[in-house]
Amino acid sequence: MDRMAGSKSRTGMKKCPVCQCELKSKNFNDHLKRVHNLDSPDQDERREVSHRGKRSEIRKVELARRRRARRISIAASLVLIVIVCVAVYFLSQGSTPGPSAVQTPPPQVDSAVTIPVSQLSTSAAFYSYNADGTLVRYFGAVGSDGAVHVAADACDVCYSQHKGYRQVGDVMKCNNCGKEFAIVGVGTENLSGGCWPSYLPVTISGGDAVIQLSDLKAKSFMFA
Repeated sequence: MDRMAGSKSRTGMKKCPVCQCELKSKNFNDHLKRVHNLDSPDQDERREVSHRGKRSEIRKVELARRRRARRISIAASLVLIVIVCVAVYFLSQGSTPGPSAVQTPPPQVDSAVTIPVSQLSTSAAFYSYNADGTLVRYFGAVGSDGAVHVAADACDVCYSQHKGYRQVGDVMKCNNCGKEFAIVGVGTENLSGGCWPSYLPVTISGGDAVIQLSDLKAKSFMFA
């Protein structure tokens, strides 16, 4: 009985060629006109309507696919931009600048150069001395202890890279290895044997910091 009732109910049904929903035959024409704004089509027109419905669904799927692909492309572009920015940031942090600019060479006599202590400050001043064609670089600064500190602008270990030092606050930082040395400790012998601003003897005489030319010449191998 149930099987026969189901068969009878299905025989009185029609499938909409546009939205594919099943309708009672008596509601078919009304559905086409009310929902799809169509008059009751003949067989050929129904086939065309069906094709249009399928094409519409295909366009919807294609449009959704394109939108999804565009969102993925935009997200990938943003990720790439972030990666590039992060890479540039870390590369700039890890980059090592070249030697600092030098000041006008201080006065020199036959055996020494003299730097007026009054011209030195907590900001390191860089100088150079021409040792038979090789420019020997050195720097001087006043430490937090009020004393003058002088050293060659070369590390006892990294000197072959010719990158020298730069000042960062109250320390001198090696432009090659990145190690930092407090200015108050600069100007002493290298006792540890590792990286160190190469020692350059200096004496204070008559308000001047005096550096012997022979000591500057002895450092020329570091700058050759």
